Amino acid sequence: MFGKMVTAIYGQYIKLKSRLNLNKKWHFTNILTNNKTVHATIIIITIIILLINLTIGTKKTLAADDTTPKPALFYLIQSEFAEDEELIIETFDESAVISPEEETYLRNLASVRVQPQVEMKSVGEVEVGQTDTIVQGGSAVVKPNIAKTTKIKRPRTTIIYHLVQPGETVSTIAQEYDISVSTILWENNLNAYSVIRPGNKLAILPVSGISYKVSKGDTLQTIAKKYDVEENEITEFNKITDSSYLKIGQNLIIPGGSKKYSLPTYSSYSGLAALKNLVVPPSSSATKGNKMNWPTEGHRITQYYNWSHHAVDIANKIGTAIYAADAGTVEYAGWGSGYGNQIVIDHGGGKKTRYAHASKLFVSKGDTIAKGQTIAAMGSTGWSTGPHLHFEVIINGGKLNPLDFIK
Repeated sequence: MFGKMVTAIYGQYIKLKSRLNLNKKWHFTNILTNNKTVHATIIIITIIILLINLTIGTKKTLAADDTTPKPALFYLIQSEFAEDEELIIETFDESAVISPEEETYLRNLASVRVQPQVEMKSVGEVEVGQTDTIVQGGSAVVKPNIAKTTKIKRPRTTIIYHLVQPGETVSTIAQEYDISVSTILWENNLNAYSVIRPGNKLAILPVSGISYKVSKGDTLQTIAKKYDVEENEITEFNKITDSSYLKIGQNLIIPGGSKKYSLPTYSSYSGLAALKNLVVPPSSSATKGNKMNWPTEGHRITQYYNWSHHAVDIANKIGTAIYAADAGTVEYAGWGSGYGNQIVIDHGGGKKTRYAHASKLFVSKGDTIAKGQTIAAMGSTGWSTGPHLHFEVIINGGKLNPLDFIK
């Protein structure tokens, strides 16, 4: 057994000798400067130092008030510090809770910090939102969340006036002020057939409803009953503290109130009524201004001016008075094809007006007519499907939209 071991060791020696060329004569300086020798020496020293450090780091402990083992690097650099100086070792425990101081320290380690963005808002807008969380320097930071903003309109309590602009209608104006179309019509004495033009001034209530002027004998109870609303709604909106005291002439806003209509009473046509209208012209005849007067009673327009109908049709009952829109001379009074009984008045300066489908004519050709004078009675003669006035405005031979010339 021993002989086998000796033989094996000798065999390894012969192999090593052949690789290192030990048969040659080596000097001590050659061995020290040989590359293989230097490399082997460095490796051996490194292994020895590593083993010593690991052994010392696992065996030595801290003082009695600190049980955390010190790494081997601590003992290698311990000699660089004086006895009264303290070597601070930073450690991090994954299971421990990070204190605010540690969080601040870690956040400051980032080379680039994320700055919270602020969105600029226009004046008069109110920011409404919660909070969002962003990551800034490796930690959570709370920043305001700029949500969608809404413009908050302050509620009105008084009536304002709106100047009609080109392209506006009652519907668009009602939508702008968030009230019903009926509210605008009621407050401005208009109906569904009324026409508004640029420059007209419309009264706008603060809420959908109706306005009411207190008259003698009115009480909150009677007013509320008249418009079918609760008394407290009237008192709260109008800030009435004493419900028993109302001042005559006081204007009230009735929220949710609606105008009550009564069916018109129809009477048969009589010559006496026509003569009475002829003698006593309506109040519209006293209207002054450059524009022509409205040519009859009522404002129910059944057909407007268009490419195939160069006039406006104003409907009412048979016998309703027809008035001269402006002063002039009767050019024609009689029957016309399609027009039925008609009157044409020459106002001078190339301007004429036609009044057709009348049931009775009260003037003749050549008569001088005053503005607002009763000239005929409404009817349904000629090509007509019901009692109405077919009213035309003719300027230098061309038929233009009458609504541009009358008021």
